[in-house]
Amino acid sequence: GHEMNTGKKKQNVTIKDLAIASGVSIATVSRVLNNIQGCYSAETEARIRQVAEEMGYAPNVMARSLVTRKTGLVAVLIPDIHYYFFQEFYFGLEEYFNRNGIHPILCTTLQSQEKEREYIQSMSNGLVDGMIISTLNSAESNEEILKLKEKKFPVVLLERYGQDIDSLYNIRLDNRLAAEMTVDYLVQMGHRRIAYIGGPREAYNSSRRYEGYLSGLQKNGIPFDARLVAYGNYQFEKSVSETRRLAGTEVFSALIAANDLMCVGACKALVKMGKKIPQDISVVGLDNTAYLELYQPAITSVSFHALEMGKCAAECLKKQIDGERQEKKVHAFIPTMKIGKSVRRLDG
Repeated sequence: GHEMNTGKKKQNVTIKDLAIASGVSIATVSRVLNNIQGCYSAETEARIRQVAEEMGYAPNVMARSLVTRKTGLVAVLIPDIHYYFFQEFYFGLEEYFNRNGIHPILCTTLQSQEKEREYIQSMSNGLVDGMIISTLNSAESNEEILKLKEKKFPVVLLERYGQDIDSLYNIRLDNRLAAEMTVDYLVQMGHRRIAYIGGPREAYNSSRRYEGYLSGLQKNGIPFDARLVAYGNYQFEKSVSETRRLAGTEVFSALIAANDLMCVGACKALVKMGKKIPQDISVVGLDNTAYLELYQPAITSVSFHALEMGKCAAECLKKQIDGERQEKKVHAFIPTMKIGKSVRRLDG
């Protein structure tokens, strides 16, 4: 019919239609539209894009604009939705993205390098405009991230470490300082026998927190006692059993838990053993999340500013997508103490 000749909007134009109209192969059209480098000239690329526009080709459901080559989507990779820190981090970035018309897609890596690799590979080929990639909270490889860097694909990293990625945009927390602060505070309150429940040994942030505990002891002239250290893998249940074991065999007046879930687990175990907090044992947690704030008595803890970290990551990614220059590569967040009612001052 007559309307067809205006070149506007034909129902569901396919890549095949474009290939025929442009006189090239389907593979070439696909490469051009997905911004994949290939053996085609700038003229061919321009012709395909023009034909696509004239025929009203929509490359996907969102009819992404062929001019901007943007989808308006970004991927956010986190290790596990059960961690309150990551929920708050996500709320922070989501709010910023929503205000700016960007839609985040939440992907959970479940602490698996394999899953992380799949997400990065499947999403970085034009499906999303950028990615926020969090720590796996377990052993990590930065190999896929470095491939993104080579492609100049917009990426912001949360709590990832390694010299190979220091040139990328990083949002980091001073994990070591966080733990050291808790030791300092407990010592000021008169404590010297201080137990520690740590996260997974292979997680970088967890080992940094442990180092902070050690340097805190050393700084305050307290000899290290390996029997006062247990590992709760950042999990509630494991923390309950490890705290019971510790409190059943060792003598200590205070306990530090390296994340919020383990902190509540530790409190639960102590209370079940008939111990009162803080009368019998003082407790301090790392990572003051909404989860910790629900607990009674209010737990003294270190705030990691997850919401602000989320907002910072989102802003940093948006600027990259928009091609804005940013001087600052590493955004390091300084933890702060929130004093609750879970620590008793020891006299003498």
